[in-house]
Amino acid sequence: MRKSKQTSFDRSLYSSSEEMTSFHSTVRGMCERLHSDLTEPSAFHKVMDELARTRPHFRHYTQNIDCVERLLLDLNAKTIRLHGRVDQARCGICNWVCDYKPHLFHGSDSLYCQRCLQRSQARVLKGKRSLNIGRLRPNVLLYGEPHPDDKEILETAKHDLRICPELVLIVGTKLRIPGARSIAANFCHAARSVGGASFWISKEEPASSVRSLCDYVLIGDCDKVIPLDIFKLSN
Repeated sequence: MRKSKQTSFDRSLYSSSEEMTSFHSTVRGMCERLHSDLTEPSAFHKVMDELARTRPHFRHYTQNIDCVERLLLDLNAKTIRLHGRVDQARCGICNWVCDYKPHLFHGSDSLYCQRCLQRSQARVLKGKRSLNIGRLRPNVLLYGEPHPDDKEILETAKHDLRICPELVLIVGTKLRIPGARSIAANFCHAARSVGGASFWISKEEPASSVRSLCDYVLIGDCDKVIPLDIFKLSN
């Protein structure tokens, strides 16, 4: 039986050598693809990049971890990644972040954190006890674990809500994850409070609990179904 996406990205995978190996392989492949000529921003990415360049209050919240936005400088600068990113690694103890190097993550092995090592060695030289050394892992949020950047994301969302966006686009997601659904709901309510509008844009109909958030529902590929007139609302 093919495992679900949620099972494959659950935090429990780190208790299984087989699951960890599979996870590292998946992230390694995504990162290698990001740095290859195979990755090209979609037409919709390019539209968002233009909005990021011309709209001072534009913000892009994404659940994607593939970091395609890196190829578009303006969009990348205004992107908040809710589930992490495949181009970084993070220490499980000190939260140090560094570039993810695919060739170093093979099998179930994890690298020791260099920052933890340096801090521990410095303490030992001073006659103090050594510290626990963390291991690096892909900087990807797994199901069932807290986001290490929760506070920063929350502060950014609060700032954006104070501005009261006039246009909200919910694109290519089912909003099944409570945190992302809560952010989307808050922005949709804020847009309505100032006479703005929110759009659901996906190949699938929204769930009933999400449908009530949206003023308009557009079904289809986001590269093809978005009428450019809706962007006039964000002027």
